[in-house]
Amino acid sequence: MRTRIASGFLVALLAGTASLCAMAADPPPQSLPPMVQRAQPGAGQRALQPLAGTWKVEKSLFVAIGTPDKPARGEGMTTKREWIGDGRFLHDVTQGSFNGQPYFRAGFLGYNNMDQRYEWVTADNFTPTLMAYQARNGSGPNVSGQPIDMKGQFTDLGITGEANVGKNIPMRTVIRIESENRHVFEIYFTPPGGSEVLADRMVFTRAP
Repeated sequence: MRTRIASGFLVALLAGTASLCAMAADPPPQSLPPMVQRAQPGAGQRALQPLAGTWKVEKSLFVAIGTPDKPARGEGMTTKREWIGDGRFLHDVTQGSFNGQPYFRAGFLGYNNMDQRYEWVTADNFTPTLMAYQARNGSGPNVSGQPIDMKGQFTDLGITGEANVGKNIPMRTVIRIESENRHVFEIYFTPPGGSEVLADRMVFTRAP
């Protein structure tokens, strides 16, 4: 009996997982188990669709090896984002060169249906730290023209200066979707005892 119940639930769960096309369609049928319904991609994921695809990247770094007046810049950088998890997350892979060294970053961007917020996690070959950001609980799906604002923190290894090594640094990622063909990611740091500063800007234009 338990086996039949478990098998039936598994079938319902598999039937409920939607592709990106289904994500943009009507709400999931009410016949699905409530947990499965709550797991379906919806408006929060649809709002990220303009970020999918292949992009040329202009990256500028204003801290560490760069300054506000003379930022360090990337070369030959590209980003590819595609949907994974049946339309639940955008997988981001960015490659190129930065400061004469190979650059690589991977990330996952998604919308948390339960907490009604965007979440963003990245890993790159410049730091040994996973960078994690979360929007405010209840901030909801992105509205056209409004930025996605997510906060996080990290333990400094010297990015904001040797005096701050080992200290906690609040940070923010702000995503501005300007059109289907252009968007901007900005990272802000708040050093101990200081004001928030722009640390990193990446401008994405859709590749032909």
